[in-house]
Amino acid sequence: MNEIRLFSYKMTHDTGFAPNPFHDILTLANCKPQIRKSKRINDWIAGFTSSQLSGDSIGYERLVYLMKVTEKVDYSEYWNNPRFKAKIPILSSDNIVDKAGDNIYMPVSPIGFKQIPNKNHNESNFRHDLNGKYILISDEFYYFGNSAIIIPNRIRPKVPRGQSGQGVRTHNLEKAMLFIEYIKKNYTKGLFDYPHNWPKRK
Repeated sequence: MNEIRLFSYKMTHDTGFAPNPFHDILTLANCKPQIRKSKRINDWIAGFTSSQLSGDSIGYERLVYLMKVTEKVDYSEYWNNPRFKAKIPILSSDNIVDKAGDNIYMPVSPIGFKQIPNKNHNESNFRHDLNGKYILISDEFYYFGNSAIIIPNRIRPKVPRGQSGQGVRTHNLEKAMLFIEYIKKNYTKGLFDYPHNWPKRK
């Protein structure tokens, strides 16, 4: 069995943009450039709440999402591959999911990208986003959003006290395994609830 690599970080925003858990795949295409650049296929990434996001204090952060990195592509592939067309934001849509799309960087000649209109990032985010170089993709994910869950202390992975560019790794492999297996056993893969501050799911 390959060694489990589990990394955790705290989220200050949960808008459905980074990560984007819609259309049956979860994508981390913007923000967190160090995580996107350094994480490998088969790594696990856990995003937890923070005091800024939900008022949760240190030691009481809840799990917003867990993803297994099943694919890693660059920005050109992300834009050009028809599989990810649904992730391009449609601001004219009445569907809030369409507006949250994270596929916002269109390749332009000779070598470069253009940021297309979207509701989450502007030109000030351009360099920060593209420094990540890659988009992390998962078809094995658990996204709890506004229904972020409490993790029992006995299997709770390591969570940073503050913000962490790379995420912190849970080196206790038994605890990492028990945490992942707990989520797999008790929850169905996919979208559980909408992001924080979105309307409640009916």
